[in-house]
Amino acid sequence: MSSSEGPKSEFKIEQSGRQLKKAEVDFMRLIEQQNLQRVQKLQRQRKNNKLTGIALGGTVLGIYLYSMFSVKQEKFLDDFEEPVKLEVENKALTLPTFSSTMASTTKISKALTSTGVRLPPLPTIRDLVKLYQLRAIKQLSQNFLMDERLTDKIVRAAGNIRDHYVLEVGPGPGGITRSIIRQNPRHLVVVEKDRRFMPSMEMLAEVAQPFMRMDIVQGDILDYRIENAFPDCSQHDWMDGKRAPVHLIGNLPFAISTRLLINWLRDMSLRTGAWSYGRASLTLTFQKEVAERIVAPILSDQRCRLSVMNQIWSKPELRFMISGRAFVPKPEVDVGVVTIVPLRTPLTQVHFDTVEKVIRHIFSMRQKYCRRCVSNLYPPAGREELTELTFKKASVDPLARSFQLSVDECLRLVEAYDELSREHPEIVGYDYRAPKAKGGLLNEEEAGGEIRVVER
Repeated sequence: MSSSEGPKSEFKIEQSGRQLKKAEVDFMRLIEQQNLQRVQKLQRQRKNNKLTGIALGGTVLGIYLYSMFSVKQEKFLDDFEEPVKLEVENKALTLPTFSSTMASTTKISKALTSTGVRLPPLPTIRDLVKLYQLRAIKQLSQNFLMDERLTDKIVRAAGNIRDHYVLEVGPGPGGITRSIIRQNPRHLVVVEKDRRFMPSMEMLAEVAQPFMRMDIVQGDILDYRIENAFPDCSQHDWMDGKRAPVHLIGNLPFAISTRLLINWLRDMSLRTGAWSYGRASLTLTFQKEVAERIVAPILSDQRCRLSVMNQIWSKPELRFMISGRAFVPKPEVDVGVVTIVPLRTPLTQVHFDTVEKVIRHIFSMRQKYCRRCVSNLYPPAGREELTELTFKKASVDPLARSFQLSVDECLRLVEAYDELSREHPEIVGYDYRAPKAKGGLLNEEEAGGEIRVVER
């Protein structure tokens, strides 16, 4: 035997007869189940990815087709190489250039924009605010509304304004103004006090020139005479079923909203100002609490002087609320959009100033008996007798509180006071808030001592 051939070692492999324990079998089955779930999850993800890709592809294709269609629809804005022929009063008219279109008549512009005005590309409101560095002035209660969807909704709340006359109060950078122009009114007047907004207004006026007339008034709306705003608007019968084609629209500064509304209600009662044309409508923004007060019914927590004054001469309606987050800068309260339409027949024929005076006194102390409030209408001499007679003539409970009075009950108190003031002219000028040292407008000495009440 050679040295390379040594003794061979034999190895004996014995098969183990040990069986897997139940816990080990369960663990292997758990791993197998988890692997199966992972495979199924990957298959679902792959299927979802395919569906997402198909949806994105369809969306991109839809946007592309829509953009091609929009380009064809808006071709008149940027392509006037070929003449456009329109029939106006049975006569063919050729418009070969954009400059001639700028001088076209209202009928031509209506033919071009049968479904509304499409404005050419303009800087956004945010861009204009940045470009002209338009910072909101707190003293003027300025809050800019940037969202065009909301400005369009405000204008739609005014109803149909096509070929109508519109006055916008405080347009600011022009968000609502753009929405008004797109509705193609006949004549738009904007009244803006802040001259910083004049460049943006002039830009919109130039854009709107082919389709409508737009006038820019730099001044305070409290001093502006609306009866001179629309010289070509004819007067409409107040009792006619159709309202006058005049609309007042605006995002009002909160600081003057109540005062401005009272002034307009006075014009409405006297049929002057905007209401010299007929039953003009209002579509205005107010802070949420004021908007709720305007429409508050009897027994409401918000019932106040504004509620009754508005409901005597008009039908106010709260259309919708706008979150304060939509404004820049963000106000501390939300905003309500209110429409106010004059009644054909007002609920009283008493002069507005008398109505306003009595209603203001009735709601001067909300939680007091209205007897206490009404008594302040009369000077101390004869106050008790006149107050008692007022409630007797009006058939109103003197122990009721102001928010418990209906509009009719308030007006009965107004009419009773108006009747007594004609019988006793000396009480008309009395003001209980006047300084007593100076005697005010009327004191006991000026009243001639006691007022003698004669019940009739």
